Amino acid sequence: MTDEGGAVLQLAQTELNDALAPTACVLPCAESASPWFALYTRSRFEKQVAEQLERKRLPVFLPLRMEVHRWQDRYQKVEVPMFRGYLFAQFAPQSAERTTILRTLGVVRIVGFGQNDTEVPAEQIAALRRLADERALLHPHRYLRVGQRVKVASGSLAGVEGILVRIKKQDRLVVAVDAIRQAVAVELAGYEVIPV
Repeated sequence: MTDEGGAVLQLAQTELNDALAPTACVLPCAESASPWFALYTRSRFEKQVAEQLERKRLPVFLPLRMEVHRWQDRYQKVEVPMFRGYLFAQFAPQSAERTTILRTLGVVRIVGFGQNDTEVPAEQIAALRRLADERALLHPHRYLRVGQRVKVASGSLAGVEGILVRIKKQDRLVVAVDAIRQAVAVELAGYEVIPV
């Protein structure tokens, strides 16, 4: 009886971990010299904006992750944006594409300070892509400015840089996107990290 109950509990935990693993909606992205920018969208419009920009053949990246939502009668796996209200697009700053993006239904603005759009470094986009492709267990994390910068030295996330933090006795790597002042954390169990 105990062994069977333990097996059921282990199976339920495995299913929950699979459900919480992220996915990524990566739409066609040209290898281009154009920089990446963060787009701020209306609430819950991230997927619609990504689809519209894809139809307009613009390079866009909407990192997604899975969450388990509980209703009164059931649990449901739901795909949600890694950063609520934001997605990323690649375009030349003074191009017609910029105007096309701003006229897209659901886009509020391009993230920036003053009159200037703020570029998102390609390294941060690459790090987010690696996390999403890896289907690692991700947790939303507050944006951190101060902390030890580290790089994963080995394993499937080798080369990904971020900030090392410890939460509830678990080491996590926080990958921050400066332009939108948000971050995501991945558990580092089994990964070797080195200072940058």
